[in-house]
This record gives sequence, structure tokens and C-alpha cells, in this order.
Amino acid sequence: MPSAALRQPVEGTYHLRRIAPPVCVRDALAEMPILRAVGSETLDLLADGAEFVSVTSGGSIFERESLPTGLFLVYSGAVRLMALGPDGRARAVEIFEPGGMFGEIGVFTGQRYRTWTQAVGRTVLIHVPCERVVQAVAIDNPLSNRMLSAVCARIQRLVDSIGCTSSGAAAARVASYLLELDERAARPEGPLVLPAPKNTIASLLNLTPETLSRVLRNMSDEGVLVVSGRRIRIRSRAQLRRMTTPDPGAETN
Repeated sequence: MPSAALRQPVEGTYHLRRIAPPVCVRDALAEMPILRAVGSETLDLLADGAEFVSVTSGGSIFERESLPTGLFLVYSGAVRLMALGPDGRARAVEIFEPGGMFGEIGVFTGQRYRTWTQAVGRTVLIHVPCERVVQAVAIDNPLSNRMLSAVCARIQRLVDSIGCTSSGAAAARVASYLLELDERAARPEGPLVLPAPKNTIASLLNLTPETLSRVLRNMSDEGVLVVSGRRIRIRSRAQLRRMTTPDPGAETN
């Protein structure tokens, strides 16, 4: 990539900047979970036009009502998907970690985004233009099936999240979220690492930061967890599972 283009903004985005590739973009794409089994032809097609982009902490990847420019895959850092709640307040509805993808709904519908995204810390993404993604799924049926499965899985997680965050009890929401993180952990025997600061996790669970801190402190006092910053070790999964049943008289926010 010409050096003159390295710090230019990506068209249609707000705080993204093109950067020199830390590794070969094709190799990086091949390591993304959604693309690990695709053939060389598909990888070549996606890599043609794909680029590494960087965004600083809190920077926007795309804004509400902006037009989609392509698919984003998280190389490092994390991204929070934001939406307006019924009360008009912004809240996090999903967090994308390394290996995750987002923006695919806009790619396939061509409609303006109804949500917006922000970087959690300095984040590096791979941006694949819309036309390359559409061409790739048109020639690669297994990829289109994986994309569909991934979108369905995200919808199911969001439905589960709605059920969790509307359960009423703050402790039940936190317990359910920690058990979900535990199930997804690459090393179940090790501590969990929250994918974002606690204020973002609180927003994700529709809690105030103060309530989340209080719930974690209570769980720690009860011997269920050991909490150190964003690192959490589960000492009793059985107790945590029992906490997923809401207590009608418990704190809700």
C-alpha cells in the first residue's frame, strides 16, 4: 500500500484510518473463524481490496444512518455495537472481540445502519468492501451457509440477551452473562477476561455501573467469584447457575 495512503480516512467512515498491514491481509483473513475453511479463490477475492484500518478508543467505525461500506473483522481490540433504548438512552447491545465480524447486515441489505459502533480501546480491523463480500458468497456456497449460520447465531444471542436483561434481577443478569462467557472461553480452567470495561458491560446488561460493581462485590464476598479488575475467576459454577433464577425482591438496576 502506498505510504501516502496510510493515514487517510476510509470513505464513508468517521474515525478509521488505513494503516500499514501488520501481517499479510490474506493470511489474516484466513485465520478469521468465519473464513478458516474457505478455498483459495474465495480468499483471493476477499483479500483484493481488503485493508487493515485502525480506530482509537471511543472512535466510531460507522454511525447511525450511515451507508454500509463493507464487512469488518476484528483483528485486535474490541468493538461495541450501540443502539437507542426505549427511553432514548444509548446502550451497548453486543461486543465484538478478535475474530468477530460485524456490518454484514448492511452489506447484504444495502440499507443505512440503525445502530452505531465504537472501539473499546485502540482497535485494528480488517475492512472488506461490500462488493467483494457479495461476490464471495455468490461463488462459495459453504461460505454463504456459514454467514447465514453466524447471523442466526447472533440473532439467537440477542434474543437470549433480551430475556436476560428483562429478567429484573441484576444478579441474575450478571450470572447469566458470566456463564455465557465461561462457555465461550478458550481455556475454561483459566480466569475470564471481560471483553470491555465494566461500564460497557453494565450497559450491555442494562445496569448502572454502580449496580454491576455492587453485584460483583457481593458475589466475591459470597465466595462465588474472585474479581481482579477485568479478570474474573469463577469459584463455584453451581452457585452462579442458581443465581440465574431471578429473585423477585432483588435489585434490578
